[in-house]
Amino acid sequence: MKTRRMLSATAFLALASMNVYAQKSISDGASALNSLTSDMEAYIDPVTTVVYVVAAVVGLVGALRVFINWQNGKENVMANATGWLGACLFLLIANTVLRAMFI
Repeated sequence: MKTRRMLSATAFLALASMNVYAQKSISDGASALNSLTSDMEAYIDPVTTVVYVVAAVVGLVGALRVFINWQNGKENVMANATGWLGACLFLLIANTVLRAMFI
């Protein structure tokens, strides 16, 4: 009976100390996430500018390749054009989602 009381008291103290440690860890984690978010907000504008430039280059290269394939009379020009258009739209939508996540 005495061992059972001692064991339950030890378990209670262990759980109580773990609860205090968990609260400290949660507050440390929350402050780290807030710091990371504020650091990421500083990089969002340059990153979105780079993504817009990459989307413009992909669009121009895609348009040129589709035009060349069209002039040469190759098959599946519409499938090629759809692929390039999808790539540009993906970059633009991913950029919008990125901005929405961090701002």
